[in-house]
Amino acid sequence: MKQIIKKWSALLLSVVCTAGVLAGCGSNNTDSSNAGTNAGNNGNAAGQEVKLTMMTWEGKEMTAAIQEAVKKFESDNPGIKVEVLPTPLADYTTKINSLISINKAPDVFMSGNDTELISGKNGQLYDWTSQMEADQSFFDNFYPGIIPNWLVDGKLYGIPGLMNSYGVFYNKKMFKDAGLTEPKTGWTYAEMMEDAQRLSKKGEMFGLYLQKMNDPFGLSNYAASAGDTPFADSITDAKKVTISPKMEEAVNLYRSGVVNGSIAPFSQNTDNYANLFKEGKVPMLQAGQWYADDFIRNAKDLEWGYAPSPIVDKPVSTYDAIGFASPAKIKNPEAVYKLIKFVATEMYEEVLPKFPVAPPTYQPSAKPYYEKLKEAGHPEMADAIDYMLKAEIKTPVHFMEQWSTKAQTFIDSTFKNVIDGKKPVEDLKVMEKNINDIIAAP
Repeated sequence: MKQIIKKWSALLLSVVCTAGVLAGCGSNNTDSSNAGTNAGNNGNAAGQEVKLTMMTWEGKEMTAAIQEAVKKFESDNPGIKVEVLPTPLADYTTKINSLISINKAPDVFMSGNDTELISGKNGQLYDWTSQMEADQSFFDNFYPGIIPNWLVDGKLYGIPGLMNSYGVFYNKKMFKDAGLTEPKTGWTYAEMMEDAQRLSKKGEMFGLYLQKMNDPFGLSNYAASAGDTPFADSITDAKKVTISPKMEEAVNLYRSGVVNGSIAPFSQNTDNYANLFKEGKVPMLQAGQWYADDFIRNAKDLEWGYAPSPIVDKPVSTYDAIGFASPAKIKNPEAVYKLIKFVATEMYEEVLPKFPVAPPTYQPSAKPYYEKLKEAGHPEMADAIDYMLKAEIKTPVHFMEQWSTKAQTFIDSTFKNVIDGKKPVEDLKVMEKNINDIIAAP
């Protein structure tokens, strides 16, 4: 199970387009276009068996569950066979980008939203726009704000699958021992900070540990919730970043928390936070929902709960979706579309109750995931995640544009040092200018 958790932790990394070579796979026809030979229910037009390949980054156990679920797809679609190709996430981006570049990518592959946007814009992915227009009732049932963020100039180059959220895991016993009320939907940043201060023990533990939310995108939720300008002005096509007055207010709030020992320093290594929480040594952990799978399985004696991310005035959630895409040149688009649609819906309905790592972006298919959380004794988590996914205001988990790596260097050298008191708050304005210069560069 640690393998699965590591896989989902690694999803937080920005996509890095690097070169690499992997033996070709898939049933792509490098001479075909988007108008390639379609496959019907019983194979292609010539009645031959259609063989599709699908690449995933999941671990061994979850991949086995995916392979088992795919058997139903094959049964429902005689004449179509699917080979699941597991690939270690550490090498995934390099391999898939290399395969795309040489027209050898599998028919279906897992993709971060950023990869879908960049590769789609570059003309490297299949355009599913006509399917979206013809199958509108299906696309209307995704959580709010999901599909628009997968469009490039109105065109759809991938179909969303799962959505991460970043609420707060908390230790129920620690809250009870401190005489604190457990957090719930609608709790505020002020309440979270007060809880963190009362839960912290000088020299022994902090009250609040943040994983991934310890950056300007995480604190941007504070500004957006307060009605001010978020750090990035767009989830998928940022034209400007802003350190707004409310963003500065959030920075000073967290900075004070680090100084008084209630919040773990932002520059501190976060790799072991989930294990510390599992061992009962962390009062509050703001992190991705996928850790619940590990806690449910391997920390049965731990009394824990889960609350949505706090607010100032309005609900805000961090947008972080993954899904499925196909190379621009595929031989059997009709069969491929059927497979992607199955994977994003029925497959997850079968797999996620066994491995509850994340909710599907397709709302009707999220029910089995939520039921699993409730069955495990965490209805509050099911409600919290549903609440966050339905938030009208969403902010990006990171930059999704081609210039993101250059911009990230300024964040890495500045932001955490400011929060930890190693650099003045004024340096954030310098960071803002440097990133905006990169965005504006031709």
